[in-house]
Amino acid sequence: MKIMIIEDDTNLLKNYVTELEILKYNVVTVSDGGKAIAAVLKEKPDLVLLDIMLPNKNGIDILEELRQDTKFKDLPVVMLTNYGDEENIRKSLELGALDYLKKYNVTPSDVGQRLEKYLKSAHERK
Repeated sequence: MKIMIIEDDTNLLKNYVTELEILKYNVVTVSDGGKAIAAVLKEKPDLVLLDIMLPNKNGIDILEELRQDTKFKDLPVVMLTNYGDEENIRKSLELGALDYLKKYNVTPSDVGQRLEKYLKSAHERK
C-alpha cells in the first residue's frame, strides 16, 4: 500500500517516512502544496497524510480540490498539522478528512498505528 505525505518540514518528514517504511508501506513525499494534486494524480496513493501550512497551496485547499475530483472524492486523507484551531478542524472534517491530528500531540508511531487502522478499514470496505 502506498501512503503519500504532503509535508514541508524535512526533519519531520524523515521521521514519518522511517516509521511508515518500518510498517512496510511504500511512502512517497511532496513538500510543495502547489505540486500536491499532480503528485496524487501520478502516484495514486491509498492514503494521504496532509499538512495545512505548505508553500504555494495550503492543505485545506488541496483537500477541497481532491474532493471535487470524482477519482479522489473517497481517497482517505488524514490531516497532520500544528494548527489546532476549531475552524481548520471543522473545515477539514467537513471536506471528508478521516482525522485531524495535531503534530504536537502524536508521535510518528502513533500516526503509523492510526494509518494502519484507517487503511485496514478502507480495504475491508472495498
